[in-house]
Amino acid sequence: MSDVTEIANVKARYCAASDKSPTDAAAALAGFREVFIDYVIGDYGFRVFNGFDDLTGFMTTAVAGNSEWMLHMLHTPCIIVNGDTATGDWTVSSQMKRREGGQIDTVLGRYSDEFIRTDSGWKISRVGFERLA
Repeated sequence: MSDVTEIANVKARYCAASDKSPTDAAAALAGFREVFIDYVIGDYGFRVFNGFDDLTGFMTTAVAGNSEWMLHMLHTPCIIVNGDTATGDWTVSSQMKRREGGQIDTVLGRYSDEFIRTDSGWKISRVGFERLA
């Protein structure tokens, strides 16, 4: 399997773990453990999260806590590999059903991520997200 395909699969597993957060935090954390390095950085535009616990704590409580379900859809990947590091940019459309009121929200944005090759394969070292709408 090519590095580009492996990196795309890592990002797909990130989305799957994110989508599990509202209904199964333990499964989401296990999924995040497979895709993040321990010292991952998450920059979602309003705060920078430092380290696995800081980032995944936010994702499995604040984000997931307000949603009954979530669905991430990635589009137009641009993955550039440079030895044992890589970057990946995606357009993302995410929908979530809010617990209170049942409103379905749509978030549109761009992910700009960094990856590192580890002994257990490619992992995300930095997640960057810019909300567009």
